[in-house]
Amino acid sequence: MRLVPEVARGVGPRAKGVTRRQVLRWGIAGTSLALIPVSLPGCGDDGEPAASPGTLQPAAFLDEEEQARLRALVEAILPGEENAGPLLAGVDRYILRLLTDVPTPNDAGAIFAGGPFSGRHPFPDFERGAPSDRFPPNDFAVFVPLNRLQLLGWRARILGSAEVPQFDFNAAVLGPVLGLRHQYRAGLQELEELSQNTFGKPFAALDLDERQATIERADPDFIELVTGHILEGLFSAPEYGGNRDAVGWQWIGYDGDSQPLGYALFDRTLDGYRERPEKPTSGPNPDERFAPFPAEIATLLRTLVRLAGSPRFP
Repeated sequence: MRLVPEVARGVGPRAKGVTRRQVLRWGIAGTSLALIPVSLPGCGDDGEPAASPGTLQPAAFLDEEEQARLRALVEAILPGEENAGPLLAGVDRYILRLLTDVPTPNDAGAIFAGGPFSGRHPFPDFERGAPSDRFPPNDFAVFVPLNRLQLLGWRARILGSAEVPQFDFNAAVLGPVLGLRHQYRAGLQELEELSQNTFGKPFAALDLDERQATIERADPDFIELVTGHILEGLFSAPEYGGNRDAVGWQWIGYDGDSQPLGYALFDRTLDGYRERPEKPTSGPNPDERFAPFPAEIATLLRTLVRLAGSPRFP
């Protein structure tokens, strides 16, 4: 499920030498639980399978030049390390799908993935307490229809309240909503203008240092927004378009969804549960070598603990 974070105002990468660790700090501080699959494009459909991960509708919202700027921006905010960069995980495709697949009454897009199983793991064999050779269909790829209020909310979030007449009451009370499409188009255009004025060439043609220098001068709210979407694309289920081949999950040591197999399998011959030896649940695996969390994951966990006690996130 996509949970849309509130973007913190005035927070964004302002220091040189952007690192993966810094981005994790920014993303968590600015988007609350940014590692939880967040603002996914559109939602629900009529039962037809959604497009396969990484694919897009024929008419994408951003044109080719804007897509090139987006790819350059994603790579500059979170440079790839050890072949685990966000572009490998399809983050740019995730963002483009979010902007392109606007839900309608007849097509809810891809906002909330279905369930209960993704088909990545087989059913258990209860006679043996072991995995079977039978796999469920990928229900994650069949998106859940939106109700009327969800549809209005998502259309306003993507298009802006000015384009959604039924949203007038909320806009009058809470103020107008600036749509994600507008924010991305304006933010990418600002990066292009800064690049041309400073370096005399397109943003997509800059080297990494030049791109990061340009980002420092850009609207921090836009950079914050994109950073949150990068984290979403990296760590949400692959059915949403990012996290290709579960690269993001592998990057942080997360196994992904484990059902219907699970980790403890009922065995009728024992009349009890048998733990999967490679995924024990009741104690440490004697053959497993334990090591401290990587520094960036430790930073992430500490930040989550601080946020849990913050009055901003009760």
